[in-house]
Amino acid sequence: MRKFRMKKTDRLFFKIACYIFGVLAAVVLFEKVIGNLPSITSAIHTFLRVTQTLCLPFLIGFMIAYVMNPFVYFFERHTMKKENFFSHHPKVTRTLAILLIYTIVIGGIVWIAIYLVPEIKTSVITFATQLPAYTATLNDKIDEFFLQIDFISGENVNNVINRLLTPLNEMFQDVPTLAERVDLAALTTTIIGNVFTVGRAAFNIIMGIFIAFYMLFDKEGFSRQIKKTVLALFSERRAQRIYYNAGRIHNIFQNFIIGKALDSLIIGILAFIGLNLIHAPLVLVLSLIIGVTNMIPYFGPFLGGIPSVIITLLISPIDAIWVGLFILALQQFDGNFLGPKILGNSLDISPLWIILAVIVGGALMGPLGMFIGVPIFATIKMFCQEFIDWKYRKKYQDQDPMETPSVEEPSSQTE
Repeated sequence: MRKFRMKKTDRLFFKIACYIFGVLAAVVLFEKVIGNLPSITSAIHTFLRVTQTLCLPFLIGFMIAYVMNPFVYFFERHTMKKENFFSHHPKVTRTLAILLIYTIVIGGIVWIAIYLVPEIKTSVITFATQLPAYTATLNDKIDEFFLQIDFISGENVNNVINRLLTPLNEMFQDVPTLAERVDLAALTTTIIGNVFTVGRAAFNIIMGIFIAFYMLFDKEGFSRQIKKTVLALFSERRAQRIYYNAGRIHNIFQNFIIGKALDSLIIGILAFIGLNLIHAPLVLVLSLIIGVTNMIPYFGPFLGGIPSVIITLLISPIDAIWVGLFILALQQFDGNFLGPKILGNSLDISPLWIILAVIVGGALMGPLGMFIGVPIFATIKMFCQEFIDWKYRKKYQDQDPMETPSVEEPSSQTE
């Protein structure tokens, strides 16, 4: 059978026609996309919202399991050392470990809701109610002090202090009114009006708790399935590299998150004990501020110490001095002893990188970004440093210019 062959000119015209058809089809498709852009955007938004709704319980469960895993491992390691019932029944041991951690966490949340929140609410309302009186008393004491000094006007100092305290006054001036307005009936009405949102959030949290339980109970099975998936999608060499890097990232995040949370809890408890011993006002509120803000590296001590001193200064200037000295000593103890003991060398980055991570993370994600930005930057810095080292070794295989002594040029001697 004779094959059909196109002439050279016909092939050229056919190629040009195909190009023209492709361009026209692209123009028509572009026009259709632009004309239906709102519908396409709405469809993408709906798809992303549905995906987020479906994935949110699993994300919550993974976060809970990730945080609880070190504590479960600690319980299993210490209960299965000896030849006893726990060592012969690992599944029962793991179940008891998970239930014990759940009981401690949920019990702590219930205790906070029953005892801690009402105490904090009472302290804040009392402070907000007495704030004008505290400010007036502080102004009088400043006037009395600066009357003894001729070259400084107490009135000018009071004006500066009042300007600095204006945001604080505006923040707390409506607190008593809001506290009186918020009653059980209004709160119930608000909850009923938003029952769908509250119910969905509660459902996601409950599902996340159950998902976290099964993730922790069968974490070896999940690990094997993930390894199998990675080996199926990548070569064995690349898969081993992925395992190695994932393990290092895991160590950075887990050591920092667990270590920093434990460090801040200890600092909060020590602050509560120390502030009680020096008879500081609003001990619960101040210790809570110090403990929570301590989660933020470098900036945390200042974010917790400065408001604590200012609040105490309004109530009792003498106590403010002792509170400031105590917070300074506590943060020195944390920075030089407790923090390094708990965190160790889990980050291995300079203070400049930590400050940059806190600033960028806070700008992008707020307080949460200020906290998780540090391990993210530590991970990025680790990979960038390894890439630079690899490029450097590849470029200077024969002779390392960093180790070669520099040869000084002979200075010209003038005759």
